[in-house]
Amino acid sequence: MKTFPIVLMLYRYCLQLPQIPDSIINLTEDEIRKIPNKFNGVNARKYTLHAATHKLEEFLKPYFDNNTNFAFQLITDDLPLHKDYGRTNCYNYIIKSGGNVSTVWYDDQAKEIDRVMFPINVWHNINVQKFHNVIGITSTRIAISAWVKDERAVGELKL
Repeated sequence: MKTFPIVLMLYRYCLQLPQIPDSIINLTEDEIRKIPNKFNGVNARKYTLHAATHKLEEFLKPYFDNNTNFAFQLITDDLPLHKDYGRTNCYNYIIKSGGNVSTVWYDDQAKEIDRVMFPINVWHNINVQKFHNVIGITSTRIAISAWVKDERAVGELKL
């Protein structure tokens, strides 16, 4: 009998989710940084999460489960290989790309298995329990991130 490898979904585009009106997400980086960083006490300079505005939350709530978290995500430099803590997948919506940026996934031996350059203003869902990183950042990347907290996701950093 033939056996086939199990293919784990790494990402998918979510075209059923609407574009966010500019009037709701037209905050500058400085305005976003004035919102407290909710990246769970981790002193990270390259990556921050800032609570979504009330207006943004109200716009997004009808499209997501009741226990979904919404935040502005700022990435200022390439990220190391990692698995996320507290979430197994997330929905991202890139507002400003930050350069020719790729999201790259790796196997447990740090061998690249896939990469993609996500377009702006299109929702995508990504698997954050496989090792991954973000590379090619030349200016601050601004995005919206939506996720449901999952305590089983313990996170891991590969240096």
